Amino acid sequence: MKKAVSIIIPLVMLVFILSCQENFSPKAPLPDKYAVNLIMRGDTTVQIAYLSRVYDVSGYDPSSLTTDPAVDGATISVNYTGDSKLYVFRDTLDKSVLNGRYNTPSKYYYLKNFRPVSNKEIQLNVALPGGQILTSKTKLPGGITFDENQSTPYIPGSYTTDSVYIDVVWNGPSLNSAKAKRVSFVYFHRELNGTKTRYIKQVPIVAVSQGDSVYYDYNDIQYENALHLPRTLLDKSMQEISAGDSKKGRYLIGPLRVDVLLFDDNLSKLYSVNLFYNYGFTIKNYPADITNITGGLGYFASYAQETRFVKFDPPYLLNKYGYLADSSDYGY
Repeated sequence: MKKAVSIIIPLVMLVFILSCQENFSPKAPLPDKYAVNLIMRGDTTVQIAYLSRVYDVSGYDPSSLTTDPAVDGATISVNYTGDSKLYVFRDTLDKSVLNGRYNTPSKYYYLKNFRPVSNKEIQLNVALPGGQILTSKTKLPGGITFDENQSTPYIPGSYTTDSVYIDVVWNGPSLNSAKAKRVSFVYFHRELNGTKTRYIKQVPIVAVSQGDSVYYDYNDIQYENALHLPRTLLDKSMQEISAGDSKKGRYLIGPLRVDVLLFDDNLSKLYSVNLFYNYGFTIKNYPADITNITGGLGYFASYAQETRFVKFDPPYLLNKYGYLADSSDYGY
């Protein structure tokens, strides 16, 4: 549950209506509106929704609010279009996850044991305590097929493999849909007594030079149906795990993992107008007219995830880094 909460950060709505009425306060009365935010995740069976009320403050600084605007007591459910079966969320006050802004337990709604089905339209239904109804729809993107001919078969790859990049290529969905990519690998450090400690190493996908500094991006969002990982960045990550340790043979390396997140039309539209941070799905600037919720504010969207593993050639690992290949269950 904590992992799901940490991945999908609440999309906080700050909506103010300014007025230029002479001799009066520049703030007009706020509408009695609510904002619901839910991203259906195809990579988990736990779904998290946030519901909040549009709020005002005594001055003009929205950060001066001291009371959490989250709303409880509502009924939130989803169902597949054409199917009467409702999947109802439970509301909770989670004392294990503090809301850092208000230093209070987090309020949210959750649905367990529900993994959305690809290519089926999902209806969101929110019934507020006062009788207001909020609705929206999304469709989880369909799966993809990895192109074995154009993808790097193993690392370092055959003589026909791209010598600059490690390539992972897939077929579908359309180039109008955004895709996010993330790369990692599991490795173990083995002690003299045989005990193995497991770690996960994230691999940067993009390196950007700015003056004398280099910044690394570990998440890449593009429209193309391919990932081109610079081999220099993988090499950098491989060397970092044993920096300063001469006993390289104690490191066991699992295969490279490439996660591809397929955005639905709603998330693709948000990305196209640059409204959220890469991979965090956190809104940077949320004007009142950017919403797909009927009857209120907020956003309802979804994404699916596909994963491809690229194995390392054991002699390559040993000769280049001094590492051993590991073939156990990596626990992804």
